[in-house]
Amino acid sequence: MKKILTLLIAGLAIFQSCSPKQHPDNAEAVMPEMKIDSNLVIPPAWAFGVLYGGYTNQKQTIQRIEDIKAHNYPIDAYWIDSWFWSFDNHGKGPKKYIDFAADTTAFPDRKAMWDFMQKNDIKGGFWMWDCIQKTGNEAAFNDFEKRGYFSRVFTNTDTWHNAGTTTAMFNTTKSKVATPTGNIDFDNPKAVAYFQKRMKHFFDEGADFIKLDRTSKISVCKAMFEMTQKFGEETEGRGFILSHTGGTDSPTYERYPTKWTDDTRSDWTVEKPTKEFNSWVPRVAFKENIAMYTDTSKATSKIPFLTNDTGGFDMGKTDQLDKELYIRWMEFSMFCPITEVFSQPENPTSNLAYLYSEQADTLFRNYAHQRMQLFPYIYTYALRSRLLSQHMIGKIPGHLYEYLFGNDMLVAPVYVQGAVSRKVFFPEGTWIDKVTGEKYKGNQVFEVEAPLEKIPVFVKEGAIIPTRNYAPTIESGNNDTLTVDIYPSTEESGFTMYEDDGKSNGYLNGEVASTIFSAGRSDDRINFTISPVAGNYKGMKPSRYWRLVFHDVSQPRAILVNGKEATGWMYDYENRTITVRLKTAKKNGNQVKIKL
Repeated sequence: MKKILTLLIAGLAIFQSCSPKQHPDNAEAVMPEMKIDSNLVIPPAWAFGVLYGGYTNQKQTIQRIEDIKAHNYPIDAYWIDSWFWSFDNHGKGPKKYIDFAADTTAFPDRKAMWDFMQKNDIKGGFWMWDCIQKTGNEAAFNDFEKRGYFSRVFTNTDTWHNAGTTTAMFNTTKSKVATPTGNIDFDNPKAVAYFQKRMKHFFDEGADFIKLDRTSKISVCKAMFEMTQKFGEETEGRGFILSHTGGTDSPTYERYPTKWTDDTRSDWTVEKPTKEFNSWVPRVAFKENIAMYTDTSKATSKIPFLTNDTGGFDMGKTDQLDKELYIRWMEFSMFCPITEVFSQPENPTSNLAYLYSEQADTLFRNYAHQRMQLFPYIYTYALRSRLLSQHMIGKIPGHLYEYLFGNDMLVAPVYVQGAVSRKVFFPEGTWIDKVTGEKYKGNQVFEVEAPLEKIPVFVKEGAIIPTRNYAPTIESGNNDTLTVDIYPSTEESGFTMYEDDGKSNGYLNGEVASTIFSAGRSDDRINFTISPVAGNYKGMKPSRYWRLVFHDVSQPRAILVNGKEATGWMYDYENRTITVRLKTAKKNGNQVKIKL
């Protein structure tokens, strides 16, 4: 009976929005301490790597991916923005918006393009919106109008994809075209089913996800998301879209991740702009973008999987690049729930670091690699967003421009031009500079050094942070060998790592594994415990290798693993770390005792 009640209460909302085929009719396994947000859907594991978008044709798309790989950057996904529909005229439209065929000249063999991505463990996506313009798309327009599948038909004089430029920095022209336009009725199930039928062939060719523009209406996001669930062959039912930040007035939006912070300005702040922008560009620059995550008065701060265009979308009315701004923004983006790289087509760099400078290239690679290694930690908090209703971004009252990344990392982006230091408020506890090892007592403000190559990141004393070996994509990596960084405290501390298959909706059905770590220290002893793995999921392996790294410790007198003297360990005098290596079955626990 308890199991049935769990299904009815915790799973009702999610089952209403997803098909029975995607969500089996079993109850969700709920641990006693869990406070499940049954409304929240988690993106696929690959979405927590590094994603890219661009205005590229088929040849350019493949070349860009090759260039990204050649610079040793991770890449988990690539979407083709609005020029996917009409490349040669730079998305002017209205022809091709939307004809359900897209540009078959610029993309002569889309299947080959998607296959190329698949062979490289990269997911492919494309841009979409929610209407059909009649001019140049008469067949599609008349078809939907005849069937009664438009919610509204109006005369469109907007320049956007309507015989005008799409995002040009210096655009001052008005559209001279008045185009009959039909908004597809996504509140009509028959219209949705027909729309999805017309779109299916893109996914049959190999596309995986959608970048949704123009609207973030819940019914449109639902239709687009469920389309990726049903038709995306590599998603295994998980689904993925990118949509604008609207719609957050209803928690229903959580069922259709992910959202991005709209078309932000490539500038430091709107309070004191360094360049001019067209009036249509939202008044959000770098500083304001950070606040979209941290300011609890903003609806965007509640979005569990919020991303942003690294470096900003719109360059402003200039052709000059701000390399410092790009680096500072990139450092911040790497410590967000979802990381993506994108810009307007007029930006000659497309916000790719290797086109900015040699320094930007090096730093992007370093920080992107760190992000990929942090995947077990990041994905744990993604699962906790649902299992414990706990947001990945922790807000610090009164301090908008710093935040917790998970419970154990404090991130303080540098958002002032020319700054090489900044004041940081440290919450309760002791915080350790992740790079230098310097310690800061909590409930105080300190000025910390922050040269251009460094974003201030601090680890809380007592933290236990699992990481893994670097891989260029999330799906090509694995958790077979995990490094656990342990910052032992005199107070007992712990961390529960969550894992699932990362692809299917099995997690909705309780197919999640958890591993509990605990640590504590005294003057002469450190105790660390890895509990046996609880739970299971498809493809889970029976054992793994561990690399345990204990930080800020003196040379040990002895190390015991499960009561026996350990042999696979070393001490680093310079960094004051102890590294212990072992391999164990997941069903068995491990106890490490270090005598100092």
